[in-house]
Amino acid sequence: MPSRRKTLMFASAFFTSLCSFVIVCIVLATKNWVSSEINNSNENSSMKLIITYGLFQGVCSDVSPGISSPHTSFQVAGALENDTLKIFNSVIIFLLVITMLSSFLSSGFTCYNAISNPYQTFLGPIGVYTWNSVS
Repeated sequence: MPSRRKTLMFASAFFTSLCSFVIVCIVLATKNWVSSEINNSNENSSMKLIITYGLFQGVCSDVSPGISSPHTSFQVAGALENDTLKIFNSVIIFLLVITMLSSFLSSGFTCYNAISNPYQTFLGPIGVYTWNSVS
């Protein structure tokens, strides 16, 4: 049985990795990364347009007084016109997925090591530090 100090250390590392995993899942699932409100008014009419972007899809809605159109959904990757922006969006998604996987692996190793003796690692003792640092 591992000592109380090492058990607490691995348990706190497990909790930290698990919180990191949950935060990354929430970030990937959120639909409101960027929100914009456009108001246009002249002497005869006024118009209000609300655009909300997530990582994968967005919603555009026209909220004009008296006239409103239904929410229009669109794919963010298709709406990006510049190749640099498409690559940037893909890199963000890739890094979030890598972070999610490393957090999951880190939480699995630290949970197992909190209750077992001898310690199990991936790539030796450096592996524990590597997965925790990456996550």
